[in-house]
Order: sequence, then structure tokens, then C-alpha cells
Amino acid sequence: LASRRQGEPAKQWYQRRVRGSDGSDEPGTAACPNGHFYCTNKGFKGQLMGSSRVDDGICDCCDGSDEKEGQCENTCVALGAQMAEAAKIIRKEQAIGFQQRLAYVADGKAAKARRDEDIGRLAGERDKLRGEMDEREKVRNEAEGPAKAAKEAAKAKFDAEEAARKEVEDEQIRKEAEIIFRGMDQDKDGETTLEEVQQYSTGEESLLDVDETLNIQELSIPDILESLQNKIRMQREDARKDEQREVKKKQKRAKKPELKKQPVPEVVKEEEEEEELWGEDGQKIQKNKEYIPEPDEFDDLDDEEEDEPEDVAPIRNTISYDAETQKLIDVFEEAETLYNEAKKQFEHAERQVEEVEKLNEIDFGRDEEFFSMRGECFELHDGKYKYKMCPFDQCTQDGTNIGKWEGWEKDGKGNVNYGVMLYSRGAGCWQGPNRSTRVEVKCGSKNEIVSAEEPAKCEYAYVFKTPAACTKVQEEHEIHDEL
Repeated sequence: LASRRQGEPAKQWYQRRVRGSDGSDEPGTAACPNGHFYCTNKGFKGQLMGSSRVDDGICDCCDGSDEKEGQCENTCVALGAQMAEAAKIIRKEQAIGFQQRLAYVADGKAAKARRDEDIGRLAGERDKLRGEMDEREKVRNEAEGPAKAAKEAAKAKFDAEEAARKEVEDEQIRKEAEIIFRGMDQDKDGETTLEEVQQYSTGEESLLDVDETLNIQELSIPDILESLQNKIRMQREDARKDEQREVKKKQKRAKKPELKKQPVPEVVKEEEEEEELWGEDGQKIQKNKEYIPEPDEFDDLDDEEEDEPEDVAPIRNTISYDAETQKLIDVFEEAETLYNEAKKQFEHAERQVEEVEKLNEIDFGRDEEFFSMRGECFELHDGKYKYKMCPFDQCTQDGTNIGKWEGWEKDGKGNVNYGVMLYSRGAGCWQGPNRSTRVEVKCGSKNEIVSAEEPAKCEYAYVFKTPAACTKVQEEHEIHDEL
């Protein structure tokens, strides 16, 4: 092969070495237009680039081998030193993160063992409580039938007695209304005139309110009797309410403690002069004497409270059960109370089991290393938005949900990639899809979101560093290759 002549451009020198038109005989050189050129870059890292970049006046290789001699400064040693320093920092971060990851793994596995133990224990307690609940339900159901039958019989008896009582009361009211009507019929002709009704209906105790312009033809005897009966019923109802109100007042008075008269403190030294106080305006300030209400004043206050209007429901007769029926009811109510308590305890135990099982369904990593982040949230302020991620829960942008936990990314074969978290089903975009977030998980010495962006509409991308992702401390040459 021809050697490079002194001062000969690199491109011209390699072109003289071409033996094939396809460049296959000169791989890694710029001898052919459609070939490649390899920079050795001693002290840094080699670089393969297109042959068109040779002798283009741009120093692409740090050793300057792609241009004329002396045209480019050799910066490979300096770049190599920078890369070595960067690799050193990365290794240190990996070492710190790896040690922390070991602690995460220990905590995660211990938590997993406790959950497995809790599921067995809680499931046993739940099954025991289910048995107690079923047994108490059986007792309750057995007691319900007799109690229900006895109550229905008592109610039927009560309804019959009430119907009879109402019938008697209605007859009393009818007779009372007829007596009043006969009092209206002053001329005893069996009929009433407008004047007779108006005369009888004057005064505060009037039983009928009759308009002076009322047509006499509208005052039929059945109408007047019905109106009188309704008025009598209302008076009886008001009397019942007054009776109930008085009962409540007596009960309220009985609950109030008796007011004891406070002894008046004796004056020790009457001759002792009180200190005089003077205001800024030069006027003497009079001391206010402490006001102590007399016992009678408290009684007046009580009377004021009692005189306040109260909403008193109409008194109705209630069913009273005989001793045998009441005993059946008490037995059923006690059985029902015990059943409800057992049911409540069982449902609580059932929820506990479900919560632990649901937690166990979450994939916290191959070695449970991500468990420590559960319940934690991490934020990043980029000057415009506040991004937030709560692992295994959701991601937000200024409070807007941009994705709920979906799971880890999987390849086409279903293999889990613990380097990418997926969040989906976030808030809907206007004329767009529901928001979603893809989180790239990288090794770091602490948990932090290092970047957040929206590469596509309503699709967000985070880079999250965590010790949980530090599976090993790389060798320097491995870091160099990545750099």
C-alpha cells in the first residue's frame, strides 16, 4: 500500500489506496466515497464516521486525524480525563445507591413476609368471625318469627280497640255538634238562618267562621254539622297538645338543679378606703359591682323558656304489649343486636384481608426493592409547572391527573422491564386522549424526579432516579461505553 506523502491531504492519500469500486477493500477508512473513516482517538475513545466528513475543514476526531496535519488540536487526553472523572462520579453514585438498595430489599422482603403472615392470621380470624356471625344469625332468625307473630297479634288487637275508641269518640262528637246546632236554632224550627249562624258565631270562642256575604242556600244542615264536628276535633287535639306540653314542662323542671342562694361575703374592714381610679379625662372611674341575680330572677328565666312555643306532635295511643309478648320482643332484639355486632366485626376483618391481598398484588420489583416508595410522593418544579409522582398511585401536573398506576412496561414476550413505570387513564385532554405518563427509572443515590416533559400531546415523560434501580456498581470501561 502506498505510504502517505509529506503534506498530502488524508483524503487524497486514502483515495490512492482504493482497489475496489464498492469500498469493501477499505473498511474503516475514507479511501472510498461511500465508505467510513475511523478515528483512533488515543486517550479517549475511537469514533467511526462517514468518509464525507474527512478533509471538510471540521475537526471531527479529537486527535485531528480526519483533517490535514496540524490543522486540528489533539484534545483526546483532556476529554479522556473528563470522561474518567464523570465515570468516577457515576461509580460513587452507584455505590451509594447500591448500598441503599440493599436496605430497600431487606425492608421490602420483610414487609412481604409480614403481609403473607398477616393474610393467614387475618383470614383465620375472619373465618372464625364468620362462624360466630352465622350462629348468631341463626339464633336471630329463630327468635324473629315468634316475636313478629306476637307483635302482629298485639297490633291487630290494638287496631281493633282504636277503631272502637274512635267510633265512640266520633259518636260523642256527633252528639255534641247536634247540641250546639240546636243552640243555634233559636226559634226551634229545625232550620238555621244566616242571622242565627252569625249571631252564634261571634266572639273569640266561635266554632264557625261565617262570612257576612255567605249565601243562605249554602248553609245546609249537614255542612254545618260537619264543620262543627271538625272544630270539636281540633279543640280536643289542642287540649291533648296542652296536656303533653305541661308534661314536658314538669319533666324539664325536674331535671334542673335547685338554685342555692349564695352567701354574701362579709366586709372585713368597713373603714378601709377603696383605691380611687381616675381616667385620662380627669374623671373618677366608678367600679362596677358584680351582678348576682336573685333566685326569683332564675325562676322568671325558666318561665320565659317554658313559654316559648314548641312543636308538639299530637298524642296518639301506642301499642302496649303484655309480659309474654314483650319478652319475645326483647329476646329477638337482643339476638339482633348480637348478630349486628358479629356482622360488623366480620366485615371489618374481611376488609382487612382484602386490603392486604390487594397490596400483595402490586409488583414492587424483582426483590421488593421498590416497596419503600409506596405512600411517598416526589415533586419537580421546572419553573413553569409542578410535576409530581406518587409511585404505584398517580402522576400529576399542577394538580391535574396525568396518569394512574398501570404497571411496569413489558416486552412483546411479556417480560417485565423494571426500568420503566407506566401511568395511564389520566384526565382527558380537550379533543385528545386521556393523559398518560411514562417514567424511566434510573440508578441514583436518592429518590428524585430529574426531568419531566411532554414529548407529545397529553403524553408525558419523566426520568426518575432511585437507589432501588442500582443493581450493581459498573466497571469504568462499562461506564465509558455508556458515556
